[in-house]
Amino acid sequence: MSRTISICNQKGGVGKTTTCVSLASYLALLGKKTLLVDFDPQSNATAGLGVIHEKDETVYHAILGAKPAEAVVKPTHLRDLDMVP
Repeated sequence: MSRTISICNQKGGVGKTTTCVSLASYLALLGKKTLLVDFDPQSNATAGLGVIHEKDETVYHAILGAKPAEAVVKPTHLRDLDMVP
């Protein structure tokens, strides 16, 4: 069974990105297959996980249909954690 967890708040600087990266990392370390989707235009979660991506390989391009969703998923340094920049 899959679950979707969303961390949302309109205010900046409240720890949304830190919470997302930490939660995704811990779930992956527990052996849970995890996908982190970085909707932040500044790509802080992507940078925080050290993921290198091309400018045309982001969640934006998948939403527009310019790229298939599977094409924008990138691996991270953790075995069970992938992400979409």
